[in-house]
Amino acid sequence: MAATSDVRAIVLTSEMRRHNFMANAVAARLDVRGVWQEAKSFKPLTYATTPEDEAAIQRHFDARDQSEETFFRDHDRVHVPARGVAAGGCNAAAEIDAMRQLEPEVVLVFGTAMLKQPLIDTFPGRIINVHLGLSPYYRGAGTNFWPLVNGEPEYCGATIHFLDIGVDTGPILAHVRPDIRAGDGPHEIGNKTIVAAAEALASIGEAHARSPLNGVPQAGGGRVYKRADFNAGAVRRLYENFATGMIDAYLRDRARRDAGLSLVAMEAGTR
Repeated sequence: MAATSDVRAIVLTSEMRRHNFMANAVAARLDVRGVWQEAKSFKPLTYATTPEDEAAIQRHFDARDQSEETFFRDHDRVHVPARGVAAGGCNAAAEIDAMRQLEPEVVLVFGTAMLKQPLIDTFPGRIINVHLGLSPYYRGAGTNFWPLVNGEPEYCGATIHFLDIGVDTGPILAHVRPDIRAGDGPHEIGNKTIVAAAEALASIGEAHARSPLNGVPQAGGGRVYKRADFNAGAVRRLYENFATGMIDAYLRDRARRDAGLSLVAMEAGTR
């Protein structure tokens, strides 16, 4: 299917179904000239210390994969020209040169390793990132996992922001949040967030190419999680929270809890 816009874009992402979906959703809207897919370096089972830990972690990620197959069943591959690279490979000089030759008006990012200064400097003001988490409240890794571990489903969502050298610190263009319903599990919440983020990313990428956007500077603060923080105990707490009614408790008090968030609507972040 042909893109509906002539805005030239490239997408830097990874290799799972969620990443294929994001690239394909953007390509349905924009003229995506190329997609870079980095290999994933996160190996969750390395954080298991006992066979019981390994089983708990494996069940969690098996359920994630099954949910992604359900949500993104038609996205087993990227439907535009794509190039696979090693973890962190988007930072290689040869890859940056190949990106430059495609003359993108915007560079859209979802799920890569940290992008370094040479790449950022190549496309100044044109790199827009999807962070799965609400910045500045939750930054770093697993930031739709940790709100559920901490009993705070209102902090699940995604942040569309200009990418800089910090950890999810660039000016915010929009926050998006999933429509959480009774009966949703962690992966349904995560995948609803990805669907909302894909629509926002394409719209914001096109708007920025047409007339440069500013974004809302981040005030800092919040919590920063690293991959090393992940453990089987956190996985167990997450499922205990769901089993003991965390989502129903949130939905009963949703208006008050949501009112405590300071979020950027798309219109506010784009001018």
